[in-house]
Amino acid sequence: MTINPFFLCLFCLITTCQVFAQKSILRNGGFEEHGDQRCLSCNQSSGQFAALVYHWDNGGWHCMLCDKDYRQQSDDRKGKLCPMDRVSPQSGKAMISMVYSPGVNGIYGGVEGASHLSARTTEPMRVGQLYEVSLWLYIDSAKRQDPDWGKHLGIALLPQNLSFFGGKKSLVIPFIAVDTVVYDRWYEVTWRVRPLCTSNYLMIGVFANPQWPKTRSYSDVHYYLDNVSLLEMPEASAVSDSSVYYCSRYDPVLLGAQPLMDSKMLWYENDAFELTDEHRAVLDSFGEYANQYPDLVFELSGHTDSLGKDNVALSQKRAQAVFDYLTEVLQFPPHRFYTLALGNSAPLRPNHTEEGRKMNRRAEIRQTGLTLPMMYYRYALQAVEKKKKPEAFVYLDKWTAKAEKGALMLLFFDPRLDPLRSDKRWKLIEQKVRNSYKNLQNAKVSFLIDSLRFDACRLSGGVMAGMLNSLPGYIPGSENYTMEFTGATEAAVRNRYQAHFNAVLPQLKKTGWPKKGPLSESAVYNAYQLLLNSGDVSAYLEWLPVLEKACEAGEIPWLMYAKCYDKCKVGLGMPQRYLTDYQLLEDGGLMQPLKWEGDENTVNDFRAKIGLPLLPPDMVEAMKKIK
Repeated sequence: MTINPFFLCLFCLITTCQVFAQKSILRNGGFEEHGDQRCLSCNQSSGQFAALVYHWDNGGWHCMLCDKDYRQQSDDRKGKLCPMDRVSPQSGKAMISMVYSPGVNGIYGGVEGASHLSARTTEPMRVGQLYEVSLWLYIDSAKRQDPDWGKHLGIALLPQNLSFFGGKKSLVIPFIAVDTVVYDRWYEVTWRVRPLCTSNYLMIGVFANPQWPKTRSYSDVHYYLDNVSLLEMPEASAVSDSSVYYCSRYDPVLLGAQPLMDSKMLWYENDAFELTDEHRAVLDSFGEYANQYPDLVFELSGHTDSLGKDNVALSQKRAQAVFDYLTEVLQFPPHRFYTLALGNSAPLRPNHTEEGRKMNRRAEIRQTGLTLPMMYYRYALQAVEKKKKPEAFVYLDKWTAKAEKGALMLLFFDPRLDPLRSDKRWKLIEQKVRNSYKNLQNAKVSFLIDSLRFDACRLSGGVMAGMLNSLPGYIPGSENYTMEFTGATEAAVRNRYQAHFNAVLPQLKKTGWPKKGPLSESAVYNAYQLLLNSGDVSAYLEWLPVLEKACEAGEIPWLMYAKCYDKCKVGLGMPQRYLTDYQLLEDGGLMQPLKWEGDENTVNDFRAKIGLPLLPPDMVEAMKKIK
């Protein structure tokens, strides 16, 4: 039977129309639309990623833009971050580099780390509607990688954006995994999904579940994304199709993650900074969100285009107008916000077109990683600087109520608070710190151990400065209350640690090694630090068996044992086993002691047996140079 060409053309036309009728609800899936790339890693934090890769967010960690036109290679680690000579974009000029790092903190141990890329859909994904998610994937093969990691690479559809960076729990939410893992070449992955609950975001990454990951002792793995699409498909029978039914229900608090708000934008005409009715409507809507999450802190930044003069002053007026409305009209406490006047230094789009300049004339509200305790401490330091003692005590009182218990002791060692110590209200603050220990079985011992360790830190200088400077947090482009300590000699610091460890030794001989419950969590850690930094080989030999049993009982992490073991061996002039003891060179590079057991594989095997991550690449390179 011959087919009439007219009907054949008609059929093709109808089919083509059906294809084009598929509605894309994702923008910039090929990552070709992006700002000027100054370096590979400088847009990964502080909410900067969205200003580089338009319409996408990295949650605060990794997700690196790799573009063929980028030529500044000083931060590329010899092409390792974006290996364009080996992995070119699947099409076009751009792709995204992703990573799964089982031991994200390297030799120090730490939580599992995975980058996650997310985008808001142009409209909500409706319950029961059929959608097709597609992306191109390139997965690097790597030695000693977790054989199960690829099974956890996939997508999640979320009602709200989430940030898991910096959390202490693995990412455990429902996800849809890739069905096939292919290494060292591009291939397309497609899912057909019918949501069972309304979703607004697509997230791509490596996802955990209660059974995985089991260990951190594997190498980092890298993969690359290109040409992501999310299509609303034509209606079809839900009975006969092979789509996945999916709903991502979770509690962010139990999950250990914070909701991540999309930045709120207020657009301005040239030279304007007063709020319009449209601006106030945006701020009122934001106020509803901020009321839901009273512990979140937000950055209010003012911006201008590249034209005109006094851009910094104009941007400050825009940020201040937003701050005034939120604190005076909506009655939010001032410590939930800080303002930045960035002028034309942080464009959202290039300034060479009017459309780009229009987007750059803005005030922006961005959710930050700062915490309320940090802001309380910051406001207390500001009040001390302005000699407003009553205000300083108000914020210190708030801080002691919200800060982590292990940090409260730092109040006693912060010289920035010296002007307050002669005030009678200081004793009330001191008493609050002491009262934080009263519910512990061994309150006096916990207090003693914590105070002795912090006193030793004060002598070491840099360690204490780092802890104190972390209390008010760090705000780029703003006034930061940083300070420095002049450290004593290494021998003096070691002697102080040894003396303090000897001071708690009689108690340890009575009760055994500290455990959480009878003692505070900080005291357990600080007792270990007193031992570790004492340099006392005889003390290492006496307490190593005790530490080993505590690790076997799950009471302390194995990293504590490994570091003491290596310190002991180095002190005896013998090879270390886990390669945790090293020196820092002046240029910041790592230099290991000359002795360790076996080679790189031997050390990694020892580490893997107690769940430590593999040696980081810079450590392995240093080992080869020394050998």
